[in-house]
Amino acid sequence: MKVSQFILDSSAALLTLSSALLSLTTLAEAAPVSSLEGSRPNIVLIMPDDISFGSIGAYGNPKAESPNIDKLYDKAVRFDNFHVSPTCSPTRAAMLTGRQECYSGVTHTIFLRDQMNPELRTMPEMLQDSGYATGIFGKWHLGDSAELRPDKRGFDEVYIHGAGGIGQNYTHSADFPNNDYNNPVLYHNGKAIETKGYCTDLFFDQAIDWMGEQAKAKKPFFAFVALNVAHRPHIPPILPDGSKGSMMGNLDDNVGKMMAYLDESGLSENTLLIYMTDNGAASGSMKLKGRKTFATEGGIRVPCLMYWKGKLEGGISNNNLAGHIDYYATFSELAGSDDAVPGGKIWDGRSLLPLFENPTGADWAQRYWIAHRTRWDDASKAQYSHASIQDTKFKLFIPKAGEFVLYDLSNDRSETKDLASQYPEKVEQLKEIYDTWWTDVQPYMINDHLENVPEEHKPYHELYRDAFGEERYQEAMRLMTWEGGKPYGDRKAKKK
Repeated sequence: MKVSQFILDSSAALLTLSSALLSLTTLAEAAPVSSLEGSRPNIVLIMPDDISFGSIGAYGNPKAESPNIDKLYDKAVRFDNFHVSPTCSPTRAAMLTGRQECYSGVTHTIFLRDQMNPELRTMPEMLQDSGYATGIFGKWHLGDSAELRPDKRGFDEVYIHGAGGIGQNYTHSADFPNNDYNNPVLYHNGKAIETKGYCTDLFFDQAIDWMGEQAKAKKPFFAFVALNVAHRPHIPPILPDGSKGSMMGNLDDNVGKMMAYLDESGLSENTLLIYMTDNGAASGSMKLKGRKTFATEGGIRVPCLMYWKGKLEGGISNNNLAGHIDYYATFSELAGSDDAVPGGKIWDGRSLLPLFENPTGADWAQRYWIAHRTRWDDASKAQYSHASIQDTKFKLFIPKAGEFVLYDLSNDRSETKDLASQYPEKVEQLKEIYDTWWTDVQPYMINDHLENVPEEHKPYHELYRDAFGEERYQEAMRLMTWEGGKPYGDRKAKKK
């Protein structure tokens, strides 16, 4: 598969980056490797929820419980200019389709606007067609109806919770009733099942067992370990003695378990291991501006560590603008697929293989990254409602209609100094590209024009009824204390 360089012609064209803008901060030198196209590695993608740089001690938080992730940081290639979407469903949709999330119809996390367009081809479907086994373990959040679940969207093995989080019970987005992080009811290959253990342990253990089966069968695999932690309500594991453990410490332990498994099984030399997060932290992302739901760097720039023994390693920091929409094209080339790059527009994904093959010296042409908070009430009025577009140096932030703020991210990663008055031509150029994207994406936002929307949509409640009976279902509903489910609890009642 050949990936275009996405260079604009006409008056909007920009020069490719100068050598100064391509500079990389490196802690070690890495020699270029030979072409990886068609090398068909296993791929393990670990993606926890609602955390960011502050969850990793190696990024400067001495209180972080992350010794194993710190070890991965020390030996991986660190993509330190890696971007995602501002919230979870959009990030998942963009990652699986290779395009900005609005092209998949996903413009919210609830109200049925988290449903990924079933007509789109997904990255796991591409991998399946290339001979890969595919599995998802944890959080899907791209549609709860049977035809929208991951077993219909390219995953062979499905071991997940429902909705956007364990225990959620919103009108149009509901997990199994009265569910908990400890001993949750989960969806496994079409059935509701009871489990014993903490959710993060369960997802990693199932993934590792499944990976072992694929390795014995000598079949390449893609394992998507998409965790619900550390999304609220921050329920810790209950230890065998009845005491409470640490949610973040447990996450780190499991990352360490995955790393050890890959080493001990001999899979590390043929496995691309990725650790990233799905959006900025709800509490903020250290020195970056904003947080989850923001189109500023605190909402969309996240840690991304990639390790492939002998090929992608060395404790190197790469500062090229990259992100989740690049996985489709990247994995396609690695798998030897002939899939075209989805979309092919200047703001769509591109292959990361040049950065894999030469992390410290690859040419990386100009590109454009578009983010929008979405979550609007009316898309027709939301064009300039908290959005941003950036190239490899500048970022145009649009907090509201009529307000355009320009940052030089190469010198001001924290977005503190507005340069719009100094570079009006750059403001106009980025605005023109953004406006073109907004016009182009309108027909694709199908969930903003749904008709006959039911008053309540809870497919996982029906699965629970079918599996465990009406009496148990009614008891579970009785025990739930509010629309978020038992784990959230009734805080006012507890204080009495």
